[in-house]
Amino acid sequence: MKAKSIIIFAIVVPIVLILLGGGGYFAYNEMQGQHEKNLKDLEKFGFTVLPTSTYTESTGELGNKQLPATFAESKLTPTQKVIQGLMNDNEQLLEEQKALKSQIDGLKAEVAALENYKKLNEHFAPLTITEEIAEVEKQLKTLLIDLPDARRFSNLQIEAMSAASGNEYKKFIGGKRLILSETEREALVRDYMPEFAFCIGDGIEIAANSPREERLITAYFRKPEDSALSADLQADLTTVIKPCQTALYERLADYDKPI
Repeated sequence: MKAKSIIIFAIVVPIVLILLGGGGYFAYNEMQGQHEKNLKDLEKFGFTVLPTSTYTESTGELGNKQLPATFAESKLTPTQKVIQGLMNDNEQLLEEQKALKSQIDGLKAEVAALENYKKLNEHFAPLTITEEIAEVEKQLKTLLIDLPDARRFSNLQIEAMSAASGNEYKKFIGGKRLILSETEREALVRDYMPEFAFCIGDGIEIAANSPREERLITAYFRKPEDSALSADLQADLTTVIKPCQTALYERLADYDKPI
């Protein structure tokens, strides 16, 4: 079999050479050369699509590296142009994001400064009259609760006693045109108001004939202009609080604001 194959090869090769003779032989050589050139061009393809100039790397907002562009500025395919446009848009958005972040940081700093300014003003500015009266009532209730003599009064009565004292404090500083500091206000309430409050508490027990009337009296001291007292209850209350007011005014006549 081996000898037979050699004989066939010896016959076929000459026939092929004869068929390729002349121009056919040269055409074959030319095809081989073109094929080799195509292979070399194919090897270079990976390099020719790389850009001749690239963008530099950038750092994103979260510290991530933004990769440089991978397309050349010239000879871009339609797909590459779309991608290049998207990359450019992304770069622009990153710059706008930085600008907005800077503005937000600036606004946060302004808000913090304004809040600090507001706190300072609230700390040093005088209280409104409503706030001041509320502080007087709060301080007086605390004082009364700690006094053994106040245990005979109910919580509702102490509320009424504190509200009545707040009204007298308001009339006093308004008539004298006083602006008291926190320390001065606390001293005035501590030294002058408990005795008046006890007097009012005793008077409420006399004037009110039921818990309902006690609630009406408390509401009256809170907002006299919205009084729902009956004529008889109003008369009884006026009778019992008059001596309390007189004693308080006599004592306050000697009040001298500390310098």
